[in-house]
Formats: sequence, C-alpha cells, structure tokens
Amino acid sequence: MSKFKKKARSNIFVTYFILFASIFLASFIALGISLVVMVNSYSVNQKTELLQENTQKIADTISGALIVNNMNSTYSYEKEVICESLSVVSNCIDSDVFVCDTGGSIILCKEQVGISPYYSSSMVCADHRAIAIDDKIIQQVYEKGSTVATATIGGKNCYVVGNAIVAKPYAVGDESAGDIIGSVFAVVENGTAEIVESVIKMFITVALICLAVGFLMIWLLTKKMVTPLQQMSTAAKRFAVGDFSYRVKVRGNDELSDLGNAFNDMADSLDKLESSRRSFVANVSHELKTPMTSIAGFIDGILDGTIPYEKQDYYLKIVSDEIRRLSRLVVAMLNMSKMESGDMEMKPKNYNITDQIIHILLTFEQKIDKKHIQILGLDNASPHRVYADTDMIYQVIYNLFDNAVKFTNDAGYIAIVVDDYKNDMVKVSIKNSGSGIKAEELPRLFERFYKVDKSRSLDANGAGLGLYIVKLMVELNGGKIEAKSDSRSETEFIFTLPKSK
Repeated sequence: MSKFKKKARSNIFVTYFILFASIFLASFIALGISLVVMVNSYSVNQKTELLQENTQKIADTISGALIVNNMNSTYSYEKEVICESLSVVSNCIDSDVFVCDTGGSIILCKEQVGISPYYSSSMVCADHRAIAIDDKIIQQVYEKGSTVATATIGGKNCYVVGNAIVAKPYAVGDESAGDIIGSVFAVVENGTAEIVESVIKMFITVALICLAVGFLMIWLLTKKMVTPLQQMSTAAKRFAVGDFSYRVKVRGNDELSDLGNAFNDMADSLDKLESSRRSFVANVSHELKTPMTSIAGFIDGILDGTIPYEKQDYYLKIVSDEIRRLSRLVVAMLNMSKMESGDMEMKPKNYNITDQIIHILLTFEQKIDKKHIQILGLDNASPHRVYADTDMIYQVIYNLFDNAVKFTNDAGYIAIVVDDYKNDMVKVSIKNSGSGIKAEELPRLFERFYKVDKSRSLDANGAGLGLYIVKLMVELNGGKIEAKSDSRSETEFIFTLPKSK
C-alpha cells in the first residue's frame, strides 16, 4: 500500500452547485424560522392582550358585586351570575376563565351554571378544584396587579393571564377598599395558533416550489459557468501535445464569453506562432545546412587536392562569403533575443537622420546603378534631427533600403521623404516601385519568423527575421513602423522617431 493516498479530485461543478444550493436553502430556512417566530409572537401577543382585556373586565365586575367576605365558593345569586359571565367569556375567547381567592384556590368557574351549583352549594366544579395556580404567578398578580406567564396546568403547557380583583368601598370609612380580594385568571393551551399553522403550511408549499425552481436555475447557471472552463481545460490539454485546432464554444456576451474569446485568440496566436516556429526552424536549418555543406565541400576539395591550387583563392572567397552569411544569421538571432528580453543596451543621442539616410544609400550605389534605379526626394531633403540609438536606426534604414533595392524593378525608382510629424516626431518614408505586397500579407510583414519573400518570391536567403527586428528596434526607440502597398506597382515603409531633445 502506498504511504501517501492520492488526494481525491474535486469537481468544480459539484462544488459550486452544492455551495449555491446550500446558501439558497439556508436562506429559506432562516426566512421560514423568522417568519414563524414573528407570526407566532404576533399571535401570542394578540391572544394574551385579548385575555388581559377580558379578565380585567371580569375583575372590575366582581369588585363591584362582591366584598371580601364573599370571596369563597359558597353559592349565591351574584356568584351564579358571575359564573354565567365566565362561561360566556370563555367560549368567546376560547379559553378557561376562573376566579381565585387570595390564597390562589379557585372559587368560581365557568362550569357551575344552572341549578347544579344551587343544590351543591358550591361555585366550583371538581375539575377546577383540583387545579392549583403556582405561588409565583399569584405573587406577580399581587405585586403588579396583572401577569402573563406560562405554566403547566392539568399536564399541559399553558399561557396564564391574571388580573387582581381590587375591593371597592361600600361605605364611608370602609377600610378594605383598595385591597386585593382575589384574582381572575384566563388559561389557554400553549400551542401554535391556527393562523401560525396556516402560515407554516403556506410557507412550506411556496418554499418547496421556490427551492425546486431555484435548484434548477442554480444547476443551469453553474453548468453555464463551468462548461467554458471545462472546454478550456480540454483545449489546454490538447495544446500541451501540440494540437492547436481546438476552440472554445462562446455563447452570450458576458465575462465568461470574454474569457472564451480571449482563450480562442490565444489559441490563434499559438497556432500562428507554432506555424511560424516550424517555418523558422525549417528556414534556419536550411540556412545553416546549405552554407555549411558548401564550406565543408570546398575545404575538403582543397585539402584532398580535388580543387586545383590556382582555383583555391576563388573557392576560399566563396567560403568566406558563406561564413559571413552564417555570422549575419547568428547576429540577427542574438539581437532578436536581446531585444525581446530587454537586455539590448540603448545609446540614444541627438543626430541628423537625413545625413544618415544619405550615407546608407551610398553603400548601395553599385546595386542601384546596376538596376538603373532612380532615387527621388533627396534633392530637396532638409536636415531633421532625432533622438535615437544611431546603430539601431542604421540597421533599420539599411534593412529597409536593402529590401527596396532588392524588390525594385529594373529602371524603377525609390522615393525617400523625411518630414516632421505631429510636432514631436519625425517621419521617414521609403517607397519603391516594382511588384507590391498582397493585402492579406501586409498584417504579417513584421511577424517573427515570417518570410516577406513568400509574397514576392524574389529572395531565397532570408530567414524571416529582418522586418521583425526592424520593428523591435523602431519601437525600442519610441517610434512606430507600418507598411503600405497597392499589391501591383509599389510598396512603402513608413516609420517615426522622436525629435531631438
């Protein structure tokens, strides 16, 4: 058995569904409990207020009809009338109302109506005679004049509402006036009122419907949220093995759709990058293999005597050219790596870019004369000073002129324009006649590893790095570069640089 158990894999869909469902269910439970408590409290308050009101009326009635000496269970007509009132009130408010003496013993109850109390000479039935009110409740009535409490009566939990019976004066100087001569109690069983039961039933019914609908909506919402993530996970796994064809299905117009679109854009970029990388590897492999094969063949021919002594200089010159070609390729790749990583050392300064353009153009004099190319725009070119790294911009202009001369048709032209641009920039335009670049190729001219000659088929020696490095150098110096072409007769490269400080 393995020492460590593999951790169980969690499912984000199940996790989110359980989380949302738990919150939803907990909210309903909390709402239901709060509603039941509120309705029950309201119902109890209403009930006890009704009991208090009626017991107070009965207490007032008794205090006007009986005196302290009559506060017993012995039959009298006045007591019979009071018992009839107790019966009526008890039936009206659905409770048990009775009268107690000062000791807490019941002396009048609602059952003793009619002729039975006359013959029995007692105003309390056997059932009520067995009931005892807690002394604490009696004491609260005497101290406060009334009370609302809970107690166990006859084995049942009940609400007990009591009001003191205060003696009224029957004659001048009656010393018992104001004394408590007994108490009236109303007892109702402590249970959920009908209205509370109705509210609970209604709430449970509505809650079950809402929970069912809510769980369905939560399931759909969670599924909608998780599905794009699952698709992205699938796509990432396929990307890991080099398959960039998979795309996330995007629906809607929200943050998840934005994420899906961004993921698909990333996949497109990776696909293009992988295609460019493969093309670059093939091109570089070819670029390295061809001159190295030539170099090895010529050196071997010199060493083994296959190449005569008088022709060795000729072939050694070819070897030298191929070595320089390899050197340029390696330098280009190193420069690209430095610029992408930010390690390229910058040495900007103020200088006249017009002079630099003229100087670079002179290096192409032989090639220009050979193709009878006409140079336009330099006759009235004025000085323009920029703030940039001279070596970098030299390479930018050199590469652009190299392309222009290479792709200009015989007896064609190259037009150069240097001018101010937006007050703080200088714009340089290099336009050449000849076969242009197709519109669909223009957006990719400055991509890494993309061979510009694929669109014009005139250069077999490029590795697809020249214009990409040109773009990096211009941007490192705070400028921008773009290309324009009508795809038939001319191509124009325009770049900007900051004016001198």
